[in-house]
Amino acid sequence: MAANIDIGKHGDKEKVMEFVDELPYEKIVGFVQDLGNEILSKIPDAVKADLVFEHVGSTSIKGMPGTWHPDAAIFTKELNPPKEVVTALLDTGFNFIGIGRLHKYDLWFVKPLHEGFLKGCICKIHVTKLGGDPANCVQEVRDTCRKEQWAFDSYKNSKVTAAKHLAEGNMMEYKKAKANCELLKKLHAKNNIVVPLDLNTLD
Repeated sequence: MAANIDIGKHGDKEKVMEFVDELPYEKIVGFVQDLGNEILSKIPDAVKADLVFEHVGSTSIKGMPGTWHPDAAIFTKELNPPKEVVTALLDTGFNFIGIGRLHKYDLWFVKPLHEGFLKGCICKIHVTKLGGDPANCVQEVRDTCRKEQWAFDSYKNSKVTAAKHLAEGNMMEYKKAKANCELLKKLHAKNNIVVPLDLNTLD
């Protein structure tokens, strides 16, 4: 089952479609850290020892414009996540919505946010194997943008250009246009990521 985020069901459409030139980076980092601590606190220490929780996506890159939705990842030791991870996510208010649209070994869990500065937004967590293609790709996008100016500019410029589609209420076209940048094309090819023609994702 391919993941499909129903904007009307999972978030406030106006907030979902809002493109922000300067996101409150530190506040979002704090939110993701607190969320990670809450999820991990529900997992037994023996299982937790083999997990890595990280902030990923556009909101993990300081100065990167984009939409409000924070992304994170739980990287697991094995391909199939421990049942304790799934239980902890469900207990924290996340719902499993399917396999990520870009890779079959990327599981998506989403949570509508109903309070605070992210009210109306959607938080997504990838659950995937550490060292696998999906994990490597989200880590490399973030880390390359943090370290190399050309990468930051490539991703930023593609997002700014693509933002017109959000203003028209078309998330799919925004995502397809955003993916058409030098950085993402390079890292997608390196990590066996294929962008489908019917892309519908908040990643």
